[in-house]
Amino acid sequence: MNVRPSESREVPVDVLPPAPRNEPPLPPVPSDEPRAVPFEGLRTFYHPASGGVILALDWLAFGSDLLTGFLALPLLCVLSFAVTFPLVWLIQVQWSRDKMGPAIGKAFLGAFLVGLPFPITGTLLGAAILALSGLPHHPVDVVKKLASTKTAR
Repeated sequence: MNVRPSESREVPVDVLPPAPRNEPPLPPVPSDEPRAVPFEGLRTFYHPASGGVILALDWLAFGSDLLTGFLALPLLCVLSFAVTFPLVWLIQVQWSRDKMGPAIGKAFLGAFLVGLPFPITGTLLGAAILALSGLPHHPVDVVKKLASTKTAR
């Protein structure tokens, strides 16, 4: 049996002329698709952004000794709670698409943990927040996870 290689064919190549420089760029095409939500499809108790907010605000408030003094600690606890609650609630409603009741409960729990008068980042509570939000324990893993979700789209 004698096999002959197939004959090569010419493929027509269409070349577009260069765009004129003095014309304004075309306006963006409106899209009917909803905007992409970070970590869409990930089903964890907390959205990863909520976990990041909880841990970051807790570290900022109590891990860095932001304020010191007798009245500073109660003020810092209340302020931490007041800042964390709306942020976590907003993330849970917008990105995790939780209903109002569960979003308020999750925001209250997260704000309560941030309002505790000690840093939770290195404790069992911090590890629980990492686990409940699906965040990897190492920052390099977080970057890899974010890069893989961007390339998957």
